[in-house]
Amino acid sequence: MKLSPWWIGGGAGLVVLGLVGLTFGFLQPGWPEPVETPAGGGKSPLADAKQKSSEFRAKIEELEQKKGALKDTLEKHRVFVSRSLVFLPKEAEPVQPLNPDQVTEDGIQVGWKLKHGFSPEDPEVGTQDGDQDGFTNFEEYQKKTDPQDPASSPSKWVKLKIASVDPAKMTVSFSGKSAGRYTLRFKTVGKPKDVDVATGDKLWVVATAKGVDITKSVDEVKGKVGGTNACPHAIPLLVKEYKDDKGIKLDEKTKTENEYDDSIIVLERLDDLNGPVSLKIDERGKSRGVEWGVGDVRLFSMVPGEGEMGPYRIGQSFPYAGKTFVVVGASAQKVSLRMKPEGESVDILPKEMLTASP
Repeated sequence: MKLSPWWIGGGAGLVVLGLVGLTFGFLQPGWPEPVETPAGGGKSPLADAKQKSSEFRAKIEELEQKKGALKDTLEKHRVFVSRSLVFLPKEAEPVQPLNPDQVTEDGIQVGWKLKHGFSPEDPEVGTQDGDQDGFTNFEEYQKKTDPQDPASSPSKWVKLKIASVDPAKMTVSFSGKSAGRYTLRFKTVGKPKDVDVATGDKLWVVATAKGVDITKSVDEVKGKVGGTNACPHAIPLLVKEYKDDKGIKLDEKTKTENEYDDSIIVLERLDDLNGPVSLKIDERGKSRGVEWGVGDVRLFSMVPGEGEMGPYRIGQSFPYAGKTFVVVGASAQKVSLRMKPEGESVDILPKEMLTASP
């Protein structure tokens, strides 16, 4: 019996529908799972596949957890590296604040740089002078002043250096006496100059390039100081008292008695190096006096726009940076100043040496 094409097509369609229904039945969620039939007494291929799939999903969940934990750690941890500071903790940890006491390679503490707006890792900070007051940041750091404010600067006298010192000296001695009159001798260059005085007398001594000028009137001395070739400072002296001390004493070496004269005349300087000076009378032509420095002292200020200062003499005072200074000593290696009225001492060194802190 020959089947018609319609019958053949209809049968094929039923077969296809049956296969689709069968497949849908196996995969439909919630439907009873097919019974696993062990092959040869072991696990079925389907059970084995399900176990491997479960293990795979567990590993994925574990990796996701580790990934999340690593992300949290990285968000909390930072490593800071610079030319001056290195923080490398062995284990991941939150960022620690910079140590303000740590000193960078330019000699300045981290905390000071941060306080004044500088980068802790900039090695050029110490040599800069942002407020243009003549002091580097390192100098302001040392003196604890504000590097951003020109009104807050270290004491300007720390910028003073020795420009030159004239080593000229003057000797003052007690050379003779007679009936209440006493002879003082002054010598710089050339012949010595003698002057007779009595207790209570005042005199002004001016050392010049030609020798010594002595006057007993303050009006006369005004014309002798302040000129280009004259000493800028006259030394005022008061003949304060005389102490007689003479007689006979035993010479321990020769066991003989000899006359002696240790009489003293007391002078007092009335300039800013004021104080008594005792002079023993010269003995057998030998001077027993004192020596004073009377050479010109010139200083140099390294503050921009100031330059050379002076000349000054030992015992002379001068104003600078809102203070008054007295020259109390001078040599090529060191000029010693004293501030008035505090009495604080300042040592000025040559240009090629650092100035000592006041």
